Amino acid sequence: MPIPDELVDYLKEHDLKVKKGKTSLKAVHPSIPVFLVYRFKGKNVVIELDYDEELREVLEDLVESGEDVEDLVDDVLSELRDIAIETSRILEDKGYSCTVRLREGENDIRDIVEDVMESYSEFEFEEE
Repeated sequence: MPIPDELVDYLKEHDLKVKKGKTSLKAVHPSIPVFLVYRFKGKNVVIELDYDEELREVLEDLVESGEDVEDLVDDVLSELRDIAIETSRILEDKGYSCTVRLREGENDIRDIVEDVMESYSEFEFEEE
């Protein structure tokens, strides 16, 4: 069963970088290395949220450049959640059964943000 072109087109319209495998698709956000993963098994699709291992490093660089990392990550997660919901509708209209599992990935990403923010708040405190 091929991955539907409508899904790929929708993801690209939202500026996500799409990487297709045989039975999966990865849609990477342009701001930070966080992505949606679509795993196809016949007519069943599981949509999950995940991140690359360099996420912590990217967030540290953003904190150092003065970026409000918590707001940025909240915006990215919110955007990806909306895209996951909309793409699940697109897939269901094509006859797929979708399971959206974003919570675990969101929690992991928020934990990393919290760790990065804590390490930088300690650093700022020590400097004063």
